[in-house]
Amino acid sequence: MTASVVAAPAHSLEELLARSGQVAVEVSGAGQTAWNGQVVETVGEVLGLAHWDGTLYLDSECILDPLRQMYSHAGEEQSLPVLVQYRESLATLLHEHAHFLGPAGATQEAARGAFTRPGSRQLEEGVAEAWAQDNLNEYLTRLGVDKVAPGIADARGGGYYAAFVPAVRILAADLEARGNLRPGEVLRALNQQTAEGQFPLLTTLVYNSTRLPDLEPSGTSTRDHLETILRQGFAHLDTYELAPAALAAAQSRSTTTALLHHLTTEIHKAESHHTLELPPPTPGPLNPTHPAQPLTFTPPAPPLSHHRSAPSPLQSALSGIAPPALTTTPPPTHPAPTTRPTATPTHLHR
Repeated sequence: MTASVVAAPAHSLEELLARSGQVAVEVSGAGQTAWNGQVVETVGEVLGLAHWDGTLYLDSECILDPLRQMYSHAGEEQSLPVLVQYRESLATLLHEHAHFLGPAGATQEAARGAFTRPGSRQLEEGVAEAWAQDNLNEYLTRLGVDKVAPGIADARGGGYYAAFVPAVRILAADLEARGNLRPGEVLRALNQQTAEGQFPLLTTLVYNSTRLPDLEPSGTSTRDHLETILRQGFAHLDTYELAPAALAAAQSRSTTTALLHHLTTEIHKAESHHTLELPPPTPGPLNPTHPAQPLTFTPPAPPLSHHRSAPSPLQSALSGIAPPALTTTPPPTHPAPTTRPTATPTHLHR
């Protein structure tokens, strides 16, 4: 473990926000951030939003006002509920900055296009939230927040995206075990990518954890089939996004267990095709020289008691909603921008 780089504490909310993007890059190890340095204060149901034009939107009442209070009482002891409120505000800030991270040269245009593909939103939100949860203390230390709000490192909130985070954690842990990688290495690598690179990286990690790189020639369609399975699994998690957190998390875990089982079965079929003397294979998805049949992932059925309500426009992925209502005049944006969705199962949105 490397030691944290401790800078002088930010002395105001304005200074904190000004430094927040670069510190997110430093903590993540990403090549760049797409943040344009602008923060727009909003009112409404959306806690935070990383806009495709690079602007960061943060809610006044739930995010910025608690942080103003934190700096107005800098260095003072606070109750645990107050510290949790501060921490949740800062977790939202880091989560939204995670959406702006990417490798050097990545573009928002390419990320935006990839974000519309099946499973991309669920994977990116799960990665951003899991990574923000795991690295929040490091982020706060580098910003000096632990000096401004003593005890904040030990306060814990509930987090968001219960339908997505368990899936990301289970899959990352499985890949780390298969590849003899350090804990957290897969999550860190995924968080350094935009939506354009996350599924290709995830597919490569799955493929390289098998014997297939040594068994089959390059140019086969095996990677594409594995990516299809992964996308189907993550897209299905949307079913549970608006469920209560405990139910969403349980369904996320069972869905990911089924996903891993399906991946393992298909990988074993592909490996056997190259290692065993078999009769001519039945045409199927992992027999690239034969006509492919539709590749399907069968998730576990949700409990009968679960009824998903229809999402509101603010809860719909890529619904084309306008940015949140503003308390200040926003900077100019590109025509008809698409906003990044921020739905959670509670009345708070991020």
